[in-house]
Amino acid sequence: MIAFADCQDVRKMTVIREIDCPVCGARDGIEVFERENQTVGDSVCDKCGYTIPEGVVLDLFLEDNVPGRTK
Repeated sequence: MIAFADCQDVRKMTVIREIDCPVCGARDGIEVFERENQTVGDSVCDKCGYTIPEGVVLDLFLEDNVPGRTK
């Protein structure tokens, strides 16, 4: 028999995303941990040191905080 996790267990799961650095373009240069749609801990690019801080919504942060990107 398979037991399914309840919604609380799923919500508390940490998701790991590897993203290209928005500054230097390093492929999969930043490993980001997310829980409940917010970053967990600082995420730093291996190549250039660009940092995504803890406690932000990743997609919104990248829209507003990439150096050189205009709206």
